[in-house]
Amino acid sequence: MSSFFLILPHKAHEADQAVNNHQSIANSLVLNKSDNDSDSPRFLIFGRTGWIGGLLGKILTDRGFSWRFANSRLENRQDLLRELDQVKPTHVLNAAGLTGRPNVDWCEDHKDEVIRVNVCGTLNLADICVSKNIHCMMFATGCIFEYDHAHPIDTGIGFTEEESPNFTGSYYSKTKGMVESLLRDFQQNVCVLRVRMPISSDLECKRNFIYKRG
Repeated sequence: MSSFFLILPHKAHEADQAVNNHQSIANSLVLNKSDNDSDSPRFLIFGRTGWIGGLLGKILTDRGFSWRFANSRLENRQDLLRELDQVKPTHVLNAAGLTGRPNVDWCEDHKDEVIRVNVCGTLNLADICVSKNIHCMMFATGCIFEYDHAHPIDTGIGFTEEESPNFTGSYYSKTKGMVESLLRDFQQNVCVLRVRMPISSDLECKRNFIYKRG
């Protein structure tokens, strides 16, 4: 299927607290397991200021994994190389990117920045991870498909992973669809998760789909 509802059981204020707690130790790994244990996974999270990035950090902390937030930006390749060589993660979780504030309409007037981060930056990270044999999980978007003659609404006919994105109604979606088509060509180590409408137990969180529908 083209997308899914991402259910986030942790409250948004807990994620914000996780971000704040780890800002002060951003230059060192959060060690809950021996850092010398080569078999223990080590996670590097991109998207330290975002809602999903913060939640990922809290989940990893709760489960006792070693992890840290990345300091480098996706579009700065040399910084990415330096940080990955320094941290030596086994897994990279990428929840970074430009979505626009207050909404995706912002992207229509900032196309250069969107290309630089959402396209070039994402491909930068994927390419480096593949070259270093690091598993890279991309938290992307499901907003790259729309109903058409081959997928009529209310028929239950969904999109397969092999189908190309068909929605370009926003510049944000256009770039996301473009980069996903390219990511597919990496033969290993890159996994794309399409987040469509995040749901959290915190009903007061403005990024919660339930809040938006309320």
